Amino acid sequence: MKTTLKIIPIAVMLASPAALAATSVYTQDTLTGDWAGARSTIQDAGLTFEGEYTNTYQSAQSGVDGSPSNTSHRLDLLVGADTEKLGLWQGGSFHTQLIYRDGEANNLGINGLSVPNTGFYGYEDDERAFISGLYYMHRFSPSTNALIGQIDAFELLRHAPFYGGATRHGFMNVAFAAPPSGVTPPAFLGAIVNHTEGPWRFTGMAYDPKNRYTEKVRLDDAFEDGINLAVSATYTTLWAGRMTTLGGSYTYSTEEGMNWEVPPETAKYKYNTRLQFTHNIAENEGNPREAWGLYLRGSVADGNPNILDATFAGGLGGQALFFDRPQDSWGLGYYHLTLSNDLKDTVNGILDVGNLPLDARMRNEQGVEAYYAYQATPWLTFTADLQYVESMVSTEDKALLFGLRTNIRF
Repeated sequence: MKTTLKIIPIAVMLASPAALAATSVYTQDTLTGDWAGARSTIQDAGLTFEGEYTNTYQSAQSGVDGSPSNTSHRLDLLVGADTEKLGLWQGGSFHTQLIYRDGEANNLGINGLSVPNTGFYGYEDDERAFISGLYYMHRFSPSTNALIGQIDAFELLRHAPFYGGATRHGFMNVAFAAPPSGVTPPAFLGAIVNHTEGPWRFTGMAYDPKNRYTEKVRLDDAFEDGINLAVSATYTTLWAGRMTTLGGSYTYSTEEGMNWEVPPETAKYKYNTRLQFTHNIAENEGNPREAWGLYLRGSVADGNPNILDATFAGGLGGQALFFDRPQDSWGLGYYHLTLSNDLKDTVNGILDVGNLPLDARMRNEQGVEAYYAYQATPWLTFTADLQYVESMVSTEDKALLFGLRTNIRF
């Protein structure tokens, strides 16, 4: 298997473009194609099947004892059912996502919230396969839709131009793939309503605060820990003749958590307020969404019981227009996670009072990540990734991480 993975990229890059373009396997959207017409027939009947295999190799070049390297494998199967095409009712569709993961690549021994390999977020060896999403979506009109069920938050950001990538594309670190807020888990039970009105897009959410990536889905325990409510709005306009967006969101949670000032007591009610700005620096004429630009995203939170006081993640990225390769993507970003001051004071105070023979102290996290994704074919992507990470533990050295990711769409 390892030999095969090494040969594929070499063969693709050395073959002449003319020879590759002449073969249907090079131009088709998926490796397995149309299944001799069966795939289109099934899709016309209302069912869709998408599969992706992702292989990630990461190595610590410095800052980690032993300079470990790990390899992970991930398989995603997404299935959809269109109720109108199935002869049931208009506007409806069911969606599910099954994930299988195997390997060790996750944090490489680095302690922190900014997981360097988001594709393995919350991974447990005995939970290799699980359903991350299972929901119903209804389109009331071209501008309004609603989702209800178990929703994979990573997947909601799949096609975001900078933040997002659904853990299989774009940045590898969770600080960019799904910037932490302290109030929104990567998968949850709940409902989302989206509405577009002119240049505005509005979203409302109500969901269970439990993390369904790490906890079993049981309807009888839904909302027993409280409820999260979120509203957001995004405005799209032109600035200097190029597409620009300004957005904001507010999330409020009644979930009970640790009172960081006086543990082990608990506290309730936490929030996160976020502002986001994007501006295209370069665009393909006639297609403003095929671009690269500036992305800025910052938030403030309560810090108790939220584990965060504030966050920032931003940088440059988008399509590789400067290489005349709009199918490729790239990103260069910096993030800073300001951990709860109450939490840091409590942990550091315990270490001081205990007179433990430890120099470790809790601090804020920050890091830089750069990646380039080469689209060898419509179904095959190679990504090179570099991260420089400062963890939440003061005695841990800053780590330099190198990664390679291969993604195959079936």
